[in-house]
Amino acid sequence: MSRIYTDEAELYDIAFDWDLSDEAAWLAERLGPDCRSVLEPGCGSGRMLAALAAHGLEVVGIDTSEAMLALARARGAEVVRADMTDFDLGRRFDGAVSVVSTVGIIGSDGLASHLESMARHLEPGARYLAQQGVFGAGAELLRSEWEAERGATKLHVVWEAIDRERSRSRVEIVAGPRAGEVVEDEHVSTFWTVEAWREAIAASPFTEVATYDDQNKVDLAQGGDLLWHELVAP
Repeated sequence: MSRIYTDEAELYDIAFDWDLSDEAAWLAERLGPDCRSVLEPGCGSGRMLAALAAHGLEVVGIDTSEAMLALARARGAEVVRADMTDFDLGRRFDGAVSVVSTVGIIGSDGLASHLESMARHLEPGARYLAQQGVFGAGAELLRSEWEAERGATKLHVVWEAIDRERSRSRVEIVAGPRAGEVVEDEHVSTFWTVEAWREAIAASPFTEVATYDDQNKVDLAQGGDLLWHELVAP
């Protein structure tokens, strides 16, 4: 597991600490009025769990990083240490979400077992909203660059694809107690082609019923950096 998810979990939390209220409201709407409980695989530091809980939903997250789980618990989230490719929580949920290409970190080989595990944990007809980029065969891959800050700490973050199975991150601490330090990592991070994603979903228990760019419905064939895939459990 990359250092940014373990020893530097707090830096990750700062880097991705933007307002999730609008996104959480849209997700709650897409999950439907009968959704009362939500599972988030790869929940990280629990930011989305907290945002969904603010809508009155019962939320549970799983992750393999103890450092991330500690941050999630500090936010009041119910979390369990578990591998998102093979887990058993002994219950089912009314819906599920996965944000910011989290399913990419399990690699192309892990997606099938992840979707099997998710299907076992969702009620029939439940929605699984997974945010994951898919691309045309000749499309440029993801590259994002942004600033983030919390208190005295300010960061400059670059996250970019190396190829279709790997990405790298560079977090420069530009102000604060650790100013001048740089944390760099490489990550397993699959970026599917449109066709490969379609084949993976077709082979899974799920059906993709809609695709969204931000919150607007789009044709999956056009691809995009961070598409929401609305998957329905059997």
